Amino acid sequence: MEDSRRLTAEVFIDTGKDFRPEDSLQAEYTCILGETVTLEFDLSVFEHTCGFRFDPLLEDSSMVKLLALTLTYEDEERKTIEWDRIKTNSDVDFEPVFVYLHKDPKFFVDEALCLKLAKAEVSFQVLELGLGEKDYWQEIKKHSVSEKEKAQILGKLELAMKQNQALEQENRRLKIEEADIYATGIWKLQHDARGPMKVIFGKGNILTFLAAVYLALCSELFIFNNAYYSTPRPNDQALVFSFLRFGMVWLGAFVLIAVINGMIQKGYRRELT
Repeated sequence: MEDSRRLTAEVFIDTGKDFRPEDSLQAEYTCILGETVTLEFDLSVFEHTCGFRFDPLLEDSSMVKLLALTLTYEDEERKTIEWDRIKTNSDVDFEPVFVYLHKDPKFFVDEALCLKLAKAEVSFQVLELGLGEKDYWQEIKKHSVSEKEKAQILGKLELAMKQNQALEQENRRLKIEEADIYATGIWKLQHDARGPMKVIFGKGNILTFLAAVYLALCSELFIFNNAYYSTPRPNDQALVFSFLRFGMVWLGAFVLIAVINGMIQKGYRRELT
């Protein structure tokens, strides 16, 4: 599946002594690029609030799309903060997409909106990580970009992200189908209405069938050869190929190989998902 990464977001509250580590709350989340993350923070643990800062991640340079920042006050009033009341320390600004070439992204809410806070809810997307190592973002940072160019770049970026998400979903689907192709299950003997023949000659099981036939033949030939060369042997003793014995050995070998193969494929599918 698409690679995911555990990241940590943090909220800082100014209680009148500026933003301090002891006046903060952290929340870990699983980040999949382009997928929406919504985090809630209980701010009632702070007796006094006069400032709010949100750090979406602490681990890497990044591109973040801020979708919504909603504050709830002690009187239960909810307010979604408008963009002109939010400041950030981004290196490149394509509002609401912000590029940070450093590992310390911050969003500050206007202090006038931060009195008597009870709860905060933030929705955002991490679009890309590790931007600090990419030279073209450094070049964009150095040169001023017009609003028209920003809109064009943002449109191309959103289109590329949608295409990337579609490719990732298709990739996950193909991986699961690939696992199904090689998966086998002796349980189909009991649950498949078309009977054992479909299991024996089904996808991936023909090799199991041939391997079981080979082992059964080897076993029968070994018994036949041992009886032929055994001494003493009555001259009138007839050496007969036993289909019953062959069938029993074949069935046992087939079931054993199928079960072992099924266990291996089950572990393989668990790794894929």
